[in-house]
Amino acid sequence: MIGGTDIHLPTSAGDLAPEVAVRAIQQSWPQAVVEDAETGQRYDGLWQIPFGKVKELFVYRDQHSADRWDREGAVPELRNTMIHLIHDDDMISLVIDKKDAAMDVVIGAVSSALADAAHRASR
Repeated sequence: MIGGTDIHLPTSAGDLAPEVAVRAIQQSWPQAVVEDAETGQRYDGLWQIPFGKVKELFVYRDQHSADRWDREGAVPELRNTMIHLIHDDDMISLVIDKKDAAMDVVIGAVSSALADAAHRASR
């Protein structure tokens, strides 16, 4: 965990929830880099991520941020350039450094996308 603020978003999207969340984050971070939080494996594309099996992901804003996180860890200059995404059965948690206007946009996109996915799944 990176510390900071935990944002808990209830969802009934099931195993689709992590993929929906990552795709929503990519709306704000189109160059996002995704990494398995447990193994450190980075994925070149969403098609490689074993959604449904992986429960924790690091989503970095871009390659530069991901590389700096690996080298330097949680330094102040990297604030809000990585989101620790955790999927539980009925919850997506986003662990961020600090809530600010830019991060509120990302959180709103994830929340909205999860609600849409849950609505489509219930049809």
